[in-house]
Amino acid sequence: MDRRELIRRVFQGERSPRLPRALYGAGRWAYRQAGLNISGLAEDPARFAEGLSRLFGGLDTDIVFAGSGLNTFPAEAIGGELAFRGEEAPLLSFPIIQKTEDAQHLEKIDISASRHTLALIEMIAGMRRLLPDRFLCVTTWGPFTWAMILCEWNFLRDKTATDWSFVQEVCGLGVRLSSALIRQLAARRLIDGIAVPDGAATLIPMELYRDVVLPCERALFEEAKSQGLRVIFHQCGDIRTQLALYPETGADCISIDAGVRLGEAYGLYRDRVTLAGNVDVINTVFGGDPSQLCAAVTASVAEIPDPFLRFVLMPSCDLPVDTPLRNAREFLACADRVGR
Repeated sequence: MDRRELIRRVFQGERSPRLPRALYGAGRWAYRQAGLNISGLAEDPARFAEGLSRLFGGLDTDIVFAGSGLNTFPAEAIGGELAFRGEEAPLLSFPIIQKTEDAQHLEKIDISASRHTLALIEMIAGMRRLLPDRFLCVTTWGPFTWAMILCEWNFLRDKTATDWSFVQEVCGLGVRLSSALIRQLAARRLIDGIAVPDGAATLIPMELYRDVVLPCERALFEEAKSQGLRVIFHQCGDIRTQLALYPETGADCISIDAGVRLGEAYGLYRDRVTLAGNVDVINTVFGGDPSQLCAAVTASVAEIPDPFLRFVLMPSCDLPVDTPLRNAREFLACADRVGR
């Protein structure tokens, strides 16, 4: 089966012959499973590509989220110093933007100034070669999550209350950072889509999200689509008040966490987007036994009138790094049991 083509058709609104399935994110988890240390990527991207491809090639997942956990890498191109702390996802050693003026001179993004991003691109190139039949997505931060990473938090929090034009400016910088990576990958035809988490946006007022952040998300997604890519938008946290707005971002697929029932989201979205999620990743995929896993998958899928149409079975969020490999396999296998 060409899983790559299957997911393309699912996102086009075609009915699938099997229940589509994927492990959302799974970056840090995969590095551990493959015996890879994130800090070593820049030295040997080919080894990372081989190890990750061997792991995902042996898993019944239709989508592979390449670079998950490495979303902050492009900030290196604008002077960010990456901080590697064991198996944690690399963030910045210090915020780049500590006052308004700091964001005003960062219009152009030269991705070649980030050796870690260049290594990430080469890793993905290797994964594309080794996993030709998988739908490959690069993961990159959403605009407001970028703002949280780039800015000193108390400074940004004050700006969300007093200066929405600054919030718009720094979210725009996040769009440019993600777009710089996406364009490089799309030009080489290395990916099929992008996966964008922007859960930090649930921490701001509804009006600020609707009027400032959502248009920035839409701009990022339009950039990806102009490159022929599909967009998976993942939101977790307290998303209920924003839930109805997510199709307005232009995403092809919206992945939701366990805090919202699939049936509720389906009722809001209908045929506008593909829905994904929302099996509890902590209590079932990470901590459950096989019977609990399949019971959770069955209960989740039961809320979808036709799970073979515009739906992808996924956990509610990124896999915890300690998730047993057998549980990941069992979760994916449950798709076929439920599908029958």
